Amino acid sequence: MSNKENYAYARKKIFLTNSYLKYPLPEELLQELAEELKEINRYPSGGGYDELKEVLANYTGVKVDNILPANGSDEVIEMITRAYPGKVLIPIPTFSQYEASADRSKLPKLLVPCLQNKEYNLHYSSSQLKEASLVWICNPNNPTGTGISREKIMEILNKAKGIVAIDECNYEYFGESSIGLIEKYKNLIIVRSFSKNFGLAGLRLGFAISNAENIKEISAYGQCFRVNRLAEKAAGKVLKYLDYYQKIWDKIKKVRDDFTQKINQLGWFAYPSQANFVLVEARNKEESEEIWGYLKEKNIYTLPGWKDEFSGLEDRFIRFTVGEEWEMNRTIEVLSEYRQRCRRGDLNPHRHTPTTP
Repeated sequence: MSNKENYAYARKKIFLTNSYLKYPLPEELLQELAEELKEINRYPSGGGYDELKEVLANYTGVKVDNILPANGSDEVIEMITRAYPGKVLIPIPTFSQYEASADRSKLPKLLVPCLQNKEYNLHYSSSQLKEASLVWICNPNNPTGTGISREKIMEILNKAKGIVAIDECNYEYFGESSIGLIEKYKNLIIVRSFSKNFGLAGLRLGFAISNAENIKEISAYGQCFRVNRLAEKAAGKVLKYLDYYQKIWDKIKKVRDDFTQKINQLGWFAYPSQANFVLVEARNKEESEEIWGYLKEKNIYTLPGWKDEFSGLEDRFIRFTVGEEWEMNRTIEVLSEYRQRCRRGDLNPHRHTPTTP
């Protein structure tokens, strides 16, 4: 690289915050979606969303009656929470919307610590599972990226008296699902999304998968036109390009694993991830603030533990969404530089302390 190219490379802004797909969508797909804009004056199908449900059912291998489309997985979470009021069991640290939804409905909640000694394990007790109306599992968990085994999920399903909702929004990276259990366990609901894996975060398309009785129960808490027309049409078009997406997912997993290894080599602890992000643990809050601020100074934006994206995540953590290979390489370069400057003692401690918690 020339000096000019090196300068431009170093000044590029890198956003490793929200876990959306960082890669471009196929040009042919974008052209197909553009054609749909010509009929944007028309309403979505609404109500049953029969065609969309058939597309989603074919993709997931279930019946049409097992599918409920919604305005992103956040709306699915909200509908489930409202449909099954009572005590809500939430494993922390995890995605914040389970707790936020319970708070909006003014429901009692129990936050169960599940991260100990650098391992994330579900620690629900039998008594907790008997008392709860709704039990949340994020699989793989956000932000740790930890996959939950089928054996553990079945153990919880067998003990729980209420609904067990499993958020599988990162399924395409993990490759393991509990969909095959929805008929055996009448208390199981699965949440999926097209945001993180298919690059449709801006269109908002999520869906629930469960037995027909549960789907009917949940649907009573959704609006008629909850999925917009473009999102409705996009699902079927996107799934025609699965080979393209699979190559991207494989690339992201490789970049993720390389990044994890390099972080560990630099002396921090990166949690093994089955998703499209990596959680890094610093020694303490002061160090994580310094790292976060140093990256920001270099135009690299990450998601620290003190942001409201997570429930129960301590301040010494930073989550990195996996971007393109050059973005992650640049991040490692900056972190290596940070380490070297720390060894030389030429960094001012606490100079990057956030102004808001």
